[in-house]
Amino acid sequence: MARENLINKIHEYITRPKIVKISTIIAFIVAFSALIIGYIIAQFGPHGYNMIDNYISDMGSIKYTPFPYMRTIGNVISSPFFIPITFYIKSRLASKELSDISPLQLRLGSIGFIGMLTIFMGMFCTGIITEDVNNLIHTIISIIAIIGGTISMISYGLLIVKFPTDINEFMGVLMIIDVPIIAVLAIIGFPSVKFYEWMLLLSFYGLLIINSIVLIKTNS
Repeated sequence: MARENLINKIHEYITRPKIVKISTIIAFIVAFSALIIGYIIAQFGPHGYNMIDNYISDMGSIKYTPFPYMRTIGNVISSPFFIPITFYIKSRLASKELSDISPLQLRLGSIGFIGMLTIFMGMFCTGIITEDVNNLIHTIISIIAIIGGTISMISYGLLIVKFPTDINEFMGVLMIIDVPIIAVLAIIGFPSVKFYEWMLLLSFYGLLIINSIVLIKTNS
């Protein structure tokens, strides 16, 4: 009972709109700053660096950048700050406390929640296990994180479209079709598969920012 009460108190604290807002802002500032600064530094690498020819993970390798630590800094620091918004979205879209919630809504919310956790856990791990540390393990974790992000967007998208929420249904449709469109374009391969890895990351961040603003604003 004491353990359950402690867990409930922690959950209540990290899902307070003020805490969620502050932590999410910090997370995005750190993530984007590290991404932009790392991208600029990578231009001075031995082969140059761009979205068409390089994977995002290449930013964390000495083969491509003279300072391969910005990706590590960004991932390791920002990922824990994304945890409150991960729990908050679940609590606002598919919590048992919501009235008239259906089993399907709970199921979609749980799948979306697990997918989001997978993304940020993957970010943290790939920040530590970079390409230079172990390329195989780094790649496997990256793939798992991408799958988690895909599952999360589609699950929450279906939930938003099918059930009444504070998020507009149009956003739900975007979340559902975003990944399939990017996948088709990646298969076509123009301008490159690596480019669409970047687009997937940016689209996920973009959708997360918009949905976070809507949920925090309407429930604070």
